[in-house]
Amino acid sequence: MNRASFDLVIAGCGVAGLSAAVAAAEKGARVAIIERTTREERGGQSRYTEAYLRMKSESEVSDDFESHLAENCSGYLDPELLTETVRPVEERSAAARALSLSDPDFIQTFAEEAGPTIAWLKQFGVKFDFLPTQFLTRSQPRLLPVGGGEALVEALAAEAERLDVSFHYETTAQSLELDDDGRVTGLVARGPDGRRLILGGKVVLACGGFEGSAEMLAQYLGPRSIN
Repeated sequence: MNRASFDLVIAGCGVAGLSAAVAAAEKGARVAIIERTTREERGGQSRYTEAYLRMKSESEVSDDFESHLAENCSGYLDPELLTETVRPVEERSAAARALSLSDPDFIQTFAEEAGPTIAWLKQFGVKFDFLPTQFLTRSQPRLLPVGGGEALVEALAAEAERLDVSFHYETTAQSLELDDDGRVTGLVARGPDGRRLILGGKVVLACGGFEGSAEMLAQYLGPRSIN
């Protein structure tokens, strides 16, 4: 078993994981990223998205940005738990904290930070434009990175490499390492040679959906039928 220590360990090499890695490395943190696939195929789902952004300029979100997220990005909310959602997050019951709820404070922060995030990404050579989209209607504009999600992945990965982020390709996260008090102290993974690897440090789970795993698709959605 191999063990290494970092300030931050990130599972997932998509835009979320790479953004976290670069932001931390910019502040001097020692960072490691584990990625299930190869260097050439890194990026997960991020690599294959067009990365449409609901923005009317590089610094302003669309007029319906906050209302659209509030109305469409939450699951069913039990009326009995509604009053819990207006309390500070740390004071809510466990059931309320586990709700699929787009918190208004989160949405506001998302809207406020969208413009600065675009400016941050442009530092790494990403270009943005109002390119043609596949939408049938365009009541609101769509800003896109030129080259889509792949351009974001490669630009952020290049910056992470420049900042000496440690990449572990063909490495699969298996479990969190916990101390005796239940605090997360690292990530347990399986490397390309099949050996267990423990990466100690604070952990960010930025591994996305299971769409890339045929085994998980079959397990949770059933076998694919051929008609």
